[in-house]
This record gives sequence, C-alpha cells and structure tokens, in this order.
Amino acid sequence: MANESITFLCPACAIKLTIPGNLAGITGPCPSCGTLIQAPYPAPYQAAPAYQPPPAAPAPITAPIPVPATPDYQTPPQVQASSPAALRPEPRQLPSRSNHAEPVAKQMPERNRAGEASKGPLPLANHPHLRTRLTRFMLPLLFLTATGAVIFGVRTILNNQTKDGAPKDAAKPASVMPILPESFLPPQTPREPEPNNILTLPVPPPEQPSITESPQTPPDEPTTPGMVAMEVLDKFLAAKTLAERLPMIETQTPEAELAKSCLAGPLPATSRIEIDAQESNAVEQVVDFYHNVDFDADDRPINPQTILVRTRGTGGPKIVVDPFLDSFGGRLAAYAKTPSDKAGVFQVTISAVASCNEEHVPNREKKLTLKLLPRDNTKEIARAYFGRQSKIGRMLEDGTYSLSYGKAKACTVMLRWNVEDKPDMPYLEAIDLKTLDWNP
Repeated sequence: MANESITFLCPACAIKLTIPGNLAGITGPCPSCGTLIQAPYPAPYQAAPAYQPPPAAPAPITAPIPVPATPDYQTPPQVQASSPAALRPEPRQLPSRSNHAEPVAKQMPERNRAGEASKGPLPLANHPHLRTRLTRFMLPLLFLTATGAVIFGVRTILNNQTKDGAPKDAAKPASVMPILPESFLPPQTPREPEPNNILTLPVPPPEQPSITESPQTPPDEPTTPGMVAMEVLDKFLAAKTLAERLPMIETQTPEAELAKSCLAGPLPATSRIEIDAQESNAVEQVVDFYHNVDFDADDRPINPQTILVRTRGTGGPKIVVDPFLDSFGGRLAAYAKTPSDKAGVFQVTISAVASCNEEHVPNREKKLTLKLLPRDNTKEIARAYFGRQSKIGRMLEDGTYSLSYGKAKACTVMLRWNVEDKPDMPYLEAIDLKTLDWNP
C-alpha cells in the first residue's frame, strides 16, 4: 500500500510537484529547472496558542528629590521667602596698597669715556647687545646675497654662448638686418578691404558615416525538461498523419487500431496549451507532465482534454496516447453507451461523490458515484457506481491513498456492466482502481 502523495512547489521555478508520501524528505534535482531541492514532510496540525494579554507596565517609582542644606542666613526684605537668595562669597581681606606705583628697578646711569655719568640712555646703534644681534643676522644675509649674484652671473654667461662656446651674437649671419625703431619706418596707409561680390554659402559639415548597430543575439535560454516536453507536444498536435506521430508516442494499442483512430489524421486546432502538473518517480526514473489542452469544437466552445508527456530515464519525452484515445478518441464513451458482457480498462480522470442520486440504479442508498472526466472541473464522459463496502469504497475510507471524495485524480479504472441486480435496468459499475496514475 502506497502512502498519500505530497504536492508542493519548486522554490526555483514554482512548478507543482507531486511525489509519494514515502519519499518525504528525499533530496534530488527538480525535473523542470534542475535545482537541488528537498521534498517536505507533511506538517502536522498544531493549534494556535491562546491569546494572552501583555503584562501591564509597572507604575513608575517616584523617589523624593533631596533638598540640599542651605546655610543659615537671613532673607533680605526685598526678596520673597519662596525664592531662595543666591549666596555670594565675601571677598578676602587683602592688604591695602598705595595708589602710587613704584618702579621695581631703576636704570643705572652709564658712564662715558671720561668716567662721568651720562645724562641719558645710549643710542640704539651704540648698544652693545643690539650690535651683536645685528651682526649675527647680517652675515648670513650678505652670504646668501653674494651667492645668488654669482649664480645669476654664471647663468647669464652660459645663456649668451652657443654650444661650441662662441657668443650668440657672433653666430648670427651678416645678412640679418638690424631692427629699426618705429620712428625710422615710413608711415603705412591702412588698406581698405576690397568689396567681396561673391555670394558665400554655408558649407555643410561632412556627413558622418552612420553606425548601424548589429542586432544582438539573445543569449540561449536554459532548456528544461518541461520546455522539451512542450516542444514534443506541439509537434504531436501539428502532425498530419500517423506515420509522423509514431516516433513520438507511447502506447499499448496495436498499430492497426491506431490507424482507425483520431491519430491517423490531423487534429483540431487548439486555443490553449499549458502544463497543469508534474509528477516524478525517482525509483523508476519517470517524469510525467500533464498538459491542459483546449481543442476547438463545433457543438461547444471548447473540448477540454488532458495529454500526458512522459520522460523515461535519459530518453526523450513521449506522448502517452492511451488516455487521449479513451477520452478524446471516444473509446470510453462508446463503452458506456452500449451494455456489454466484457470488462473494460480505461485511463481517465476520476472524481468520487459520496452519494448516488440516480433512481435507475438498484439499491442506490448503498452506492456511491464515480465521475469519469476528461479533465478536472469539466463535464463527465460517463458515470459509474460502486458499493460502500467495495474495494474502491475501502480505498476512499482508508486515508492512506492519495484519493478522497471530490478530488480529481488521474487513474486507471476497471468497469463492467451490471445486469444482475435488475436485468431490465443495467448500469455501469466501477469494480477496481488498478493504478492511481496513467501507467500502461
């Protein structure tokens, strides 16, 4: 018994993937984009925690503000008692000084050469310390001035000489006339511009060669298995004969029967093609792409169908045509139209209903309904019925299968015509689900 399948989306390309439940946690590449992903585990139901109000914030603690001690003093009468007076330190008692400033030291009178005391200070030029400082400053200045003069003279001499050592004036040819001052030149009469009778047209700028940008080739997009499967499906739908379709199909139907089916000629035009689901089987190395295809129909707006494209191992994708022949080709509709004593196996989309409302079905209160669809959410091709205690009823009640009431599933179902309960009112009975996929 297989576990319930797990359906999830690839985090890279957002394609829907479905795997058996026993492969939960397995790591492998995405069949569509090749990204290494891990299959999720089924998340058990967890009740949401009860709402708890946030704890009330504690009331702020207001501490008394300490009042600094104030010295004992009397408040002046002009100051109110409610406003404290500012304290002012009393000035220290400094010793009193006289208002007449006395010089700290007096300049001693200098004596002249005769030994007599001079009546005033010496001039600045005769001051001994000043002369020493001026001497120390003037000597380096004089040295730098002399050095600069020598360097300037040497550069002047070198500039006036040619490379061979002769003076530059001697190297001039004798034919060079001296330049006379402007006072010795005859006065020149300014010439009037001659009239220009030639019409001057603006000359256009030379044409620049136009640069033609070469079309850039878009980079090649990565080819994914889903894109390859879509290309094969387009070729299958566009083919006109069975010979064109045989290399790209996978079937258990004999070729003689295929030659009488809808695959022998062109198919109707399509208005929409898209990938509906992708299922992978890592054990068998099989990747299935289920495509929703809308064909144009005469008696209704569209004819919705499901076409399976399968890739096995490293081989190319193939169209699994047996489900297409059962639904679009009319094999299921023909079997459900006329009672027969033979059982039939068909690959269709099923949807189970937990009731039976058909009055022509015997013991309908003990039976359930199985809708046989070409695609999910479409009109059924036929209806089959089964008992609550039948094999299909137990599979629906088991819960370990990827099968439940009201959920569409691609299955291989075995049908037969029941004529035992009421021979005059036969009905189509579903007796077994051989596989929960379209695997011929």
